[in-house]
Amino acid sequence: MNPLPAKLLNFSLYQLGWFCCVLGAARGYPLAGGLAALVLLAAHLWLSSERWPEVKLVLAATLLGILIDSVQLATGVLVFRTSEHWPLWLPLWIFLVWAQFASLLRFALQWLDRRYLLAALLGLLGGPLAYWSGVKMGAASFGAETLTSILAIAFAWLLAMPLLLWLRSRLAPTPGAYRSASSLLKGEELAGRRGEVEP
Repeated sequence: MNPLPAKLLNFSLYQLGWFCCVLGAARGYPLAGGLAALVLLAAHLWLSSERWPEVKLVLAATLLGILIDSVQLATGVLVFRTSEHWPLWLPLWIFLVWAQFASLLRFALQWLDRRYLLAALLGLLGGPLAYWSGVKMGAASFGAETLTSILAIAFAWLLAMPLLLWLRSRLAPTPGAYRSASSLLKGEELAGRRGEVEP
């Protein structure tokens, strides 16, 4: 797939996954929203031409995100809506929001490669905006004064974005690409032939 359509598809999958997570949590269906986002993430990984590096990056970035949001939860910066039956300290949809965001790093956010200062600035501004949007939609709430929470989130994302780029450079340094329709069809055809050969 050509780079521009791939980036547009990648951003669309991310944005749809983000809305599934946030709206699901806001409307009282956090598990359903998280599972819907998981399906979209699986589609991204299936389409990716270099699946294993992408999986490693998504897992590492998600672990970093879990650490960041765990600190924010523990310090009272944020409170997330979750299901009473969910056993972990962070809701499933938070895990998936981070995994979805990680899927942008080699695709829609490829232009940030090695631009660490620009990435820090983007995190400083974009991080609080994303969380503020989630709060306004009802998926979370600020645990402290609004300004205090926003400043804490801004500082966390100021550090997080360069770290995410560094993880990308170590785990998946090549630009991301999606497989073309023809290669997907060939893959299915080969799988079908293998099935015919097997007794």
